[in-house]
Amino acid sequence: MRIGLTILLLAGTANAAANDLQLWRLGHPDSLACTLCDGGPSDIPEPGTPGAQARFHRLASTLGLAFIPPFQETAATTGQAGFEIGLTSSQALLRIGADAWATAGTQAVAAPPDVLILPAVTLRKGLGGSFELGASVQWLANSQMMALSGELRWAAVEGLESVPDVALRVWGTRVIGTQDLDLASAGADALVSKSFGVAGMMKLQPYGSFGVAMVNALSAVVDFKPGAEDPSRPGADDQVFHGVTLYNNRYWRAGAGVRLVAGRVVAGIEGAIAWGRNAIQDSGGAGQENFVRLWSFAGRVGAAF
Repeated sequence: MRIGLTILLLAGTANAAANDLQLWRLGHPDSLACTLCDGGPSDIPEPGTPGAQARFHRLASTLGLAFIPPFQETAATTGQAGFEIGLTSSQALLRIGADAWATAGTQAVAAPPDVLILPAVTLRKGLGGSFELGASVQWLANSQMMALSGELRWAAVEGLESVPDVALRVWGTRVIGTQDLDLASAGADALVSKSFGVAGMMKLQPYGSFGVAMVNALSAVVDFKPGAEDPSRPGADDQVFHGVTLYNNRYWRAGAGVRLVAGRVVAGIEGAIAWGRNAIQDSGGAGQENFVRLWSFAGRVGAAF
């Protein structure tokens, strides 16, 4: 039985990409009903792993912030008849302890990667009335994780020569392929931008944004002893992390960028920072908090019609 379980565990690890999650390596937040979990008569309960819930919160929050959709857009809309499609590469500068980055590549022991690379395809479509919809599909390199995002934007001021364009935006993201982690994020922000003509053939469009991002993280039932199993109590080594919901896990986010439009071709760069201090779980946790901060940069090329 033990040999069979070991073979299955190694096979699963071999198929996993370097950035795929292995939440069990964070440790279990509460006591387990067993230590060896092999069905032996002398097996005793195992206390909760110190810091496990804090590591779960930091990992989930960092990933949630990294997957914020990279629309890289100005406050002005494309107009009712217009739309824009683009290819984006986001780079999130990862600053997290090895014990909190529980992936197949690091196994919560080796140093995490310095940068997470997240390529994406984005689409913007004007609706008229200064409203616009956006959609994005994003992938975390070296993983099976993908994010599906959508946004709704309203330009309160646009197209006036004397003042900048101003818009309000709401967005939401759902991450899939995260194994035992249920991860989503949402937010709202304000954008300000201005378009300048260059050499009569191009437009330079600097912009800035400021708002709030919220991360929702729940775990499925996690097998914290994947190499062992008590046939008489198969769930004795299973547990869930404590949930962290959107409203209780809020971060400020500011960004700035510039776009260059030449005919139908659009290119741009953007930098952003998200930061905040939040409780590591919705209730309990003895008031423990984590401060999470994430810098990110993105480059984009696309076409406007």
